Amino acid sequence: MEFRIVENDNDSGWVEKLTNVGSEGTDVLVKAMINIMLLNVFKERAAKKHKDDFRLHCMMDEIGKLHPNNVKGILKFANDRNILLINSSPTSYNATDYRYTYLLAKDSKNVTSVKRLVRKIPSLKLKFQLKHNESASSYR
Repeated sequence: MEFRIVENDNDSGWVEKLTNVGSEGTDVLVKAMINIMLLNVFKERAAKKHKDDFRLHCMMDEIGKLHPNNVKGILKFANDRNILLINSSPTSYNATDYRYTYLLAKDSKNVTSVKRLVRKIPSLKLKFQLKHNESASSYR
């Protein structure tokens, strides 16, 4: 199998291995996208009857090597295929890119506690209506 990665004006040409095809972040992003697509093929074959309801949870390491725009992009790429990525990073990115954000900490007895910091709430759509001769807005 051969791969060709084009990033901006950089073209890796056809290569057999996905090492050093771009920056470190590009390497991680390309490998993640290929793995997500392979998981998607497996998921579709494994869940023919319940294809739309079948969700797959997957761990992703090294997300901290990606640019914040690529973090959001890879999460969307996976979520669009009902693959939910679970990842960790010492660097805090935009919390609204994630459905949940947790803080894990160990106490003096080496017991890990999990504390949910953020839960993404679906956006509320407000509808403003102005009726004839009415100055106030009504909310829905």
